[in-house]
Amino acid sequence: MSAKMNHEELVELLQEGKIGFLRFVMDSENADDYMEWCRSHGTDPSDESAEFYVEQTDIRQMDRQVMDDDSYGIWN
Repeated sequence: MSAKMNHEELVELLQEGKIGFLRFVMDSENADDYMEWCRSHGTDPSDESAEFYVEQTDIRQMDRQVMDDDSYGIWN
């Protein structure tokens, strides 16, 4: 499949068990970042490393949202 699916479509397929984490990442806009992450961590692309990558990037994104939230200004 050459066209990238939107995030919601990929999440739905992942939750339904129709695709694994590797396909989820490789068919998303994060494919290049994931490949660079694999190179920098000395790991091969796999469902396991893709799942870990997704968990880590989700955590970083949530941390940024909290840090950017004005109501949490004391944490900055």
